[in-house]
Amino acid sequence: MKDANTPTSDRKKDEPRSLQELGAELQRLRESKNLTLDDISAATCIRKNFLEDIEAGNFVRFKALVYARGFVRTCTTLIGAPELWNEYRQQLTIDTFGAPQDAPEFIARSGSTGKWHSMMPPSSARAGAANMGLPARGFRHSSARRNGVVLLVLLTVGALGGLWFNWDRIRGEVSKLQREQAYDEMKSREAEQARHNEMQKAEEAAVQREMQARRQTENAGAEPDAEKAPASAEKPAAMPEEMGEAAAKAALTIRASGDCWLRVREGDRDLLVTTVSEGFEQTFPLDRTLSVRFGAGQNVLVSTNGRDFASPGAGVQRFEYRPDGSSLKVRK
Repeated sequence: MKDANTPTSDRKKDEPRSLQELGAELQRLRESKNLTLDDISAATCIRKNFLEDIEAGNFVRFKALVYARGFVRTCTTLIGAPELWNEYRQQLTIDTFGAPQDAPEFIARSGSTGKWHSMMPPSSARAGAANMGLPARGFRHSSARRNGVVLLVLLTVGALGGLWFNWDRIRGEVSKLQREQAYDEMKSREAEQARHNEMQKAEEAAVQREMQARRQTENAGAEPDAEKAPASAEKPAAMPEEMGEAAAKAALTIRASGDCWLRVREGDRDLLVTTVSEGFEQTFPLDRTLSVRFGAGQNVLVSTNGRDFASPGAGVQRFEYRPDGSSLKVRK
């Protein structure tokens, strides 16, 4: 190959120009457009030292042929010289790139093996190797963060798509669970109400048995007194004093005209705890003071003498009924 200083007249017309000559032509075209290397670097994001090497025809610091050809094509496109790029494409091949021209101070060919080897000292070789790394500008490197963001976006889109396509099925499952929960709650309330009703019935039955036992006891105590009295037709049927005493003995009678919750207590003992309805009527002896609580007093009538029935009042009411037939309203 001819030297770069060989006159143009001595070169054959069909002989291709060297990389140094192409670099000089590239520099001439750049300067003819009043562009500096800094302008080219700013426009292409290629470092200035790589542009200087291209114009000098020295591609030692380029790590791979693809970088060198890419930078050259960018420069020739920028200055508008496509024909110069065609010459570069023919000259800048793997052979010329691996064996740079006119660089004896960096690489020399061994005469015995025919291979190229470095002529730099070890420290310079290390420095040159550092300069042969990938250029910092002009190429976009892959980013782990960017890849992570893209993956996250894809996963989010996939999740939303799956939710969209399965929305009807998910809504049906949710509705089914809600119906099952409502059914379980209804059954639980029904079971609780049934237990409450059974407890009320048991309490009513216990009160009724107790009141029946009390009546039997009272009747049994009254029978000996009746046996002692002579069964003579000559004795008066009843003395006025005895009739007054019998009339003075009071009893509490409760009638219901509607639903009302009742609680009748004698001291610390419950005689009746239940909910009554229309038609209910029950009498309690007033041997001792009775405390009665009405849940809906407007639905019941109360009497202590069997005749004068009166309502205790609307809403929740609490009264004490005494053996003498009197009553006292208790504050809530």
